[in-house]
Amino acid sequence: MEVETRESFIYHKAFLEHREQVIQRDRLAPPRVLPVHKSLPSIGSHKPLLYSMEELADMTDNFNEKNLIGETLFSKLYRGTIRHGWLPFEDWVVTVKIWDYTLPTSCYLNANEITNEEVMFLTQPSAKQHPNVVNLLGYSNRRFLEAVVYDLNPLDTVHNLATTGSLTWLQRIKVALGFARALEFLHDPKKPYLVRNINAAHIILDQDCNPKIFDFSTMSGGILGKLTRLKEQLLTVGYDDPEDFPLGGPEEGGFEVTYHDVFSYGVVLLGLITKRIVDKEDTLKTLVYRWAWKHYRPNRYLVHESLVEDPGFYASDGIMITELAMRCIQIELDKRPSMKDVVKRLEGSQAVQLYGNVVGIYEVDSCIWFQRRMRSANMMYIAWEALLEEQVITFLFTCAFDWIWGQRFRQRKRSEKKNRSSKLLIDVLDRVVN
Repeated sequence: MEVETRESFIYHKAFLEHREQVIQRDRLAPPRVLPVHKSLPSIGSHKPLLYSMEELADMTDNFNEKNLIGETLFSKLYRGTIRHGWLPFEDWVVTVKIWDYTLPTSCYLNANEITNEEVMFLTQPSAKQHPNVVNLLGYSNRRFLEAVVYDLNPLDTVHNLATTGSLTWLQRIKVALGFARALEFLHDPKKPYLVRNINAAHIILDQDCNPKIFDFSTMSGGILGKLTRLKEQLLTVGYDDPEDFPLGGPEEGGFEVTYHDVFSYGVVLLGLITKRIVDKEDTLKTLVYRWAWKHYRPNRYLVHESLVEDPGFYASDGIMITELAMRCIQIELDKRPSMKDVVKRLEGSQAVQLYGNVVGIYEVDSCIWFQRRMRSANMMYIAWEALLEEQVITFLFTCAFDWIWGQRFRQRKRSEKKNRSSKLLIDVLDRVVN
């Protein structure tokens, strides 16, 4: 451990020296605009981009504290902006997560390996299509400069918002349901993943309060392989199951493994409805699940009194969601629900049934369709602005790309009928778009 600590200190010192050099140089240099090919990540290429330290510093205004959103187990999270310069596009707001060598936990894992694993997972088609998993824009895997950039305009993390009045009851239900769907997707029996470091600080909301899971540093299973001994020893204090049970990995542990994540989800759900969070400065006094075990009574809810008066709150929902959260943090593993059961219960609540448009009651496929239609509308808006400004080339390019993309989407829907000619046309259109 002494060797690891010394090595971590050396990494940290080199990292800070390099960052300071970049900051000092950029203070003297004029404002720089990212290259054109990196200013259009969603047009023409779906491969993640490689960013340099200079570009990451540009996005975050030299890692300015005003852009700091929060911290994860190993990283710091920043708001960032990609500037388009002369192009007829608005500045692109992104989220930047950079490995922080100053954190005491950073010496336990190889930052380069963790970054590459995250990129490998987020580039999987199933992960890219899920509305509650962050969309990867680019990354940096250079030594001391490990970072990832997400295509996400962030509102804040659940950790920062849970105790405030910023989220209404319906928005909290939306967060709980969306995050449950993300875990249901990860716990797919065919290729299950174990997240293990579920934490309110590891869930970020976009401007519409859609939750996104973004930290995968200790995740295992699926294409990532077995749970390593180092990952197994790292715990998210306040969210980890207090009971000891064998892990090993999703492919070995069976239901015990996925139910470890269920316990952590229960703590997050309790935090949302009670406006309580685990304070790392005073963990023992702020353990949410211990507070819930002490104060819970059957057929009573633990919902914070300020949320009871919100529109859309029903006492029956409060009781049902409280009982659901208490089931998630049961000591006996076989009494905990699966994430599929959690999603089903939340979708059956009165809030979701009556305010589905507010809390986001939709299937994943229909959400992707909606995102595609919004993207098409955005493309046509850009084309209209270009026409008004007499930018003919931009107008023609935008219209052509939107037509090709629309044809691709329509042909993909037709391919569900197993039409071979449609599949062939899809392959051709995919090559044109990509």
